[in-house]
Amino acid sequence: MMNKFSLWRRLRRMDGYSLMELIIVIILAMVAMPGIVGLYTTTMINSPKAELYAIADMLAREQMEIILADKAGSGAGYGYGAIDNGRYSSVNPTGYFSAFIRTVNVTLVNSGQPYEYKQLVVTVSHSSLKPVILTGAVFDHSGI
Repeated sequence: MMNKFSLWRRLRRMDGYSLMELIIVIILAMVAMPGIVGLYTTTMINSPKAELYAIADMLAREQMEIILADKAGSGAGYGYGAIDNGRYSSVNPTGYFSAFIRTVNVTLVNSGQPYEYKQLVVTVSHSSLKPVILTGAVFDHSGI
């Protein structure tokens, strides 16, 4: 009866791979390859779309920051009262980003009530994407 340690030593001394092991590796590679190629292809196709979504998100956040800065800049003639659809009707980016369309919708909520605020909806669209929508609100704290 052979003990397990002598069998292990014999296996460690064997050089190379058998033909059966090579065939199994080739079959496994052939099975895995279409999935790997499909994943790579999908990633390469969707990569530009991910970049466009990132740019659209950046443009929406930029516009929201501009509106919030206008609200805070009451000394420059802006402030809560100046935030309306007329001020932000033409906010489309230019240059490299000119393919994007950016719109702002300002809605007065609870008009005349103690908790009146303006709801802001910034929408950025592109011909290759679903619209990116960013929503926020500004409150009038001047009477506090």
